[in-house]
Amino acid sequence: MVFNNIFFILVFLPVSVAVYYLVPQKAKLPVLAAAGICFYSWGGLEQLFWIGISVVFNWLAGMEISWFKGAGRKRAAVISVYSVCAANLLMLGIFKYASDSMPLGMSFYTFTVLSYIFDVYRDKTGPQYNFLKFLVYVTFFPKVISGPIVRYEDMEKQLDKTSLSFENLRIGVQMFLAGLMKKVLIADKLGLAFAGITAGDSMSVASAWVGLLFFSLQLYFDFSGYSDMAIGIAKIFGFEIAPNFNYPYMSASVSDFWRRWHISLGNWFKHYLYFPMGGNRVPLWRIIVNTMTVWFATGLWHGSTVTFLIWGLYNGGFILLDKFVVGKWFEKMSPILRVAATLFVVCIGWVFFFSPTMADAGLYIGRLFGIGASGIGDITALSWFSQYIVIIGIAVFGCTKLAKDIYENIFYRNGFGINEKVLTGINIGITIALFILTIAEIIGGTYSTFMYAQF
Repeated sequence: MVFNNIFFILVFLPVSVAVYYLVPQKAKLPVLAAAGICFYSWGGLEQLFWIGISVVFNWLAGMEISWFKGAGRKRAAVISVYSVCAANLLMLGIFKYASDSMPLGMSFYTFTVLSYIFDVYRDKTGPQYNFLKFLVYVTFFPKVISGPIVRYEDMEKQLDKTSLSFENLRIGVQMFLAGLMKKVLIADKLGLAFAGITAGDSMSVASAWVGLLFFSLQLYFDFSGYSDMAIGIAKIFGFEIAPNFNYPYMSASVSDFWRRWHISLGNWFKHYLYFPMGGNRVPLWRIIVNTMTVWFATGLWHGSTVTFLIWGLYNGGFILLDKFVVGKWFEKMSPILRVAATLFVVCIGWVFFFSPTMADAGLYIGRLFGIGASGIGDITALSWFSQYIVIIGIAVFGCTKLAKDIYENIFYRNGFGINEKVLTGINIGITIALFILTIAEIIGGTYSTFMYAQF
């Protein structure tokens, strides 16, 4: 089951929320566990089998590691941590790289359970002896398929008592609907455009750049839309999950971009890989090795193809250039030029991300600069761009914080001094109209899953 499914939107989510709010406090975790199991097993009971094994194995492992540490058996605890980590990564690797099918969200919930194991070993938290709480942590359905990756120490206290309020419900519903609209009304449209403009055997320079624009915006609105929906649903159930995106396309450096994009994954690698290797508190050559190791692992996390690995190393290389070579010079440039240069580097990197082979990536990058292109421009580029000019405009505007500021200034700070009741009615009316349009698009359009569900 996925968030842009009609059954999920109109049946599963409303029923789950209604039951959750109606039952007493002691029954809320069982309701969440049941909802998570139903959500995840919708695609087949075999998927539930594997996540069930993961939950039981890591729950027992956490208690074992804690017992070893409490008994003063540090060596045994270290061996246990390495063994548990290897077992989790081995299972992930088998499904991700040696199997035709992988359980949904396996990369995400593998990193979820590993954060728990590491936090227990590092005494960031105690072991969770309550199996129900641990089950909810791993299978919490808003985040189980495509994240955000929530570290155990950030969710531990919330498992004891969630914060239910009308305000959380309102904010959660709005975030969910905003994410749904991002996905259906923008990302899916741009995905169709990208598929159409790249379908031909030949491509002009203009077509290549327009296609890259389509993909770059599609990826952002697809994944940030999912994240907004997940965070919104969590908010409805009284859980706080940190934002996963912070207007990354407004970044003024490549380093800044990756602090704003898929924040939860970046934080995971920072806390559990980069810092344990020494982080920045080591000689220069070690910092280079540490940075490139993290980005190699990031590429590998996304996929085993050479293009993903090159994409990871490409970004790691530019982060090092930014930090040690061009950073001070780059800061002297105007903000607009810095943002433009960052977008240029990041978007070229996306070519490796969407290309199945290095040959395909090389061909596409060549066309961007006129090598192997059918010409500078053609009617195809003009046709696709003009057809989607409104969506492109909305998407580009939506990449900035200005869109959110204007909305909040009108409807929550009442910047125009409109009657409060009238303003509330307008807000509700716009939301309902966009929701109806979104539902109509889902029913009448071609189904499109979330792009990061494959990871």
